[in-house]
Amino acid sequence: MASTLPTPQVMSVRQLSWMLIAAGLLNTALWLQSLDTYLDARWQWRLQAVLPEVVFIPSRQLAPWLGSHSVVTAPELHVEQGRTSLRQPLQALPAGEFWPTLAQQKALPGPQRILFAGDSMMQGVAPFVMRELGQAHPDWQLTDLSKQSTGLTARRYFDWPRTIAQAIETQQLTWVVIFLGPNDPRDMFLPDKRVSFATPDWLAHYAARVDEILAHATQHQVRVIWVGLPAMREDRLQRGVVVLNHVFHDRAQAFGTDYLATEPLIGVASLPFQKYQRDATGQSVSLRTEDGTHFTPAGLRKITQALVQHLEKASQP
Repeated sequence: MASTLPTPQVMSVRQLSWMLIAAGLLNTALWLQSLDTYLDARWQWRLQAVLPEVVFIPSRQLAPWLGSHSVVTAPELHVEQGRTSLRQPLQALPAGEFWPTLAQQKALPGPQRILFAGDSMMQGVAPFVMRELGQAHPDWQLTDLSKQSTGLTARRYFDWPRTIAQAIETQQLTWVVIFLGPNDPRDMFLPDKRVSFATPDWLAHYAARVDEILAHATQHQVRVIWVGLPAMREDRLQRGVVVLNHVFHDRAQAFGTDYLATEPLIGVASLPFQKYQRDATGQSVSLRTEDGTHFTPAGLRKITQALVQHLEKASQP
């Protein structure tokens, strides 16, 4: 008697469709951070502006394993001599050196009205600073306008110079504290041309946008603290920190405003990136999140303490 072979199971079209959809979603989740970086570099638009942070966790955990196979190649730091609005020409600092803190202003008498502006850097720090200052000075007015995926390179998504100018006019501010930058190391798209990052033309336009903020503030007797960036894990951002901190410090020095260096607190950009530091007891403490850009609670506390001390000292008679 002939044996009958089992009929092979054939996957239905519907099952195959669902499998392909699941595979596509899994692939997207694992590569979402790289896709976001590509969209940011190519079209100055970020998925982080519309998607919750939690969806980026799988791709950020995968990022350290990708190494040099990232979607976007970090641009070389291209600097030419010539036209620039900076007081000092852009140049790489020796290993271990950084632009120091500038404390050139004293607060006006009376209760302070402070605006916190910036990207996700400030989104992490502002709540901690506002809580400490609010407890110590209940009569101070503290406003957080920070917004992720913003910066000065692209103004069509969010215009910080105009936003800060409007806040100065409507809120009668005494201080503006600015902490931003990771979204800015990229080419600038002007109405008539594309300007390559870190060239003299780019530096002139970027410095002009910093100047726009500082000029409006100083004209209205508003003090400004520009918070510098620490070292970053991603090579493209690490190169960018060198450029941006130079501009921030240079313009603060020119206008007589303040610059708060975070490099000695979190990591110096002229040295290799370090996620951990030793605390006072000798224990290794993580200061940075897995993306190598943002800060853990320990890192946020260090920046908060420095910023609160800076404001308190400036407010002393």
